[in-house]
Amino acid sequence: MKYIVLYWGVMFIGYAYGYHRRGKKSYDSLVNVIMLISISFLVFVMGMRMGANQEVIDNIGNIGFISVVFTILMWIAALLPITITRKLMGIDKYGFIKGHKCKDEPPEEKLAVDEIEEIESVEEVRGDDGSSMTWCIVISVIAGISVGFFLIRKLMSSTQLTEFYSVTSYAMTIGLCIMMTFVGYSMGYSGDVINQFRSIGARVFAFPAAVVIGTSVMAIAIGLIVPIISVRESLAIGYGFGWYSFAPVAITNAGHEIAGAISFLHNVFRELGGIVLIPVLANKVGYIEVTGLPGSAAGDVCIPIVQKATRDEIIAYSFLIGVTEGFLTTILVPLVIGA
Repeated sequence: MKYIVLYWGVMFIGYAYGYHRRGKKSYDSLVNVIMLISISFLVFVMGMRMGANQEVIDNIGNIGFISVVFTILMWIAALLPITITRKLMGIDKYGFIKGHKCKDEPPEEKLAVDEIEEIESVEEVRGDDGSSMTWCIVISVIAGISVGFFLIRKLMSSTQLTEFYSVTSYAMTIGLCIMMTFVGYSMGYSGDVINQFRSIGARVFAFPAAVVIGTSVMAIAIGLIVPIISVRESLAIGYGFGWYSFAPVAITNAGHEIAGAISFLHNVFRELGGIVLIPVLANKVGYIEVTGLPGSAAGDVCIPIVQKATRDEIIAYSFLIGVTEGFLTTILVPLVIGA
């Protein structure tokens, strides 16, 4: 909770400063460069932590295959319900509400069809910019895992590894604060997010609800099919929502070692894979859909990536989906697994 307060506190500061600078020079190029560097650094550090973690290495095998399949099915369980919900609510692929009024238009004037098509064509071009970020993320992840696996894991003692995780934890916190500050600045300068919240209203809560329902249905199906885990264990794994530092521990401590190992790898794959796939799939499957890929990380770590790969307004969906999932993880995992 304290980190949510910290991250959103610095973002509010950035938002206030950006809003104050509206109408002045935006420094978009500098902001984009800083954010890209910050994202690459953060993903690199996360990769190092994963590569240096002996638990990840020890669990690569048969349960690794199950974890990968579980992750893919959980992505589907998030994407499909979001798409259905989006279409039922009359929201297009890029997050525009049908008949939505532009912020500078008089109340009686609505966005014309040709204007919507022009905006969406710009969004398609913007999707091309995500390719450079995708490559930066992929390279950073591979480099980080390689450094962690081949150097840190082999050269550091257990005491040094503890210090390594402590130092990198602080580094990740600082990196996130930097990113969130500039995300807030971009949001404040554009001034569109608040308008989007007002336009969507309470309907925005339908998206995290859809993800939870889709996850529950898919997890039950997996539990009925996969012989080495029960339905209860499968639900607990699914409700981890990418939080690999919480869900696996709760499941393992309850005496479910195999499910705990699957949970750990699945949640690692979901978050890191989700980070990589956001800019890849945003322009293909939908802007709101990709916010359901990384799990609870959509509410913090992935916000800068969502903002750069989609539009500022989509942050509203990303934040709410991620925070809701993170909150429910702390309740549903212990409840389902009987911890």
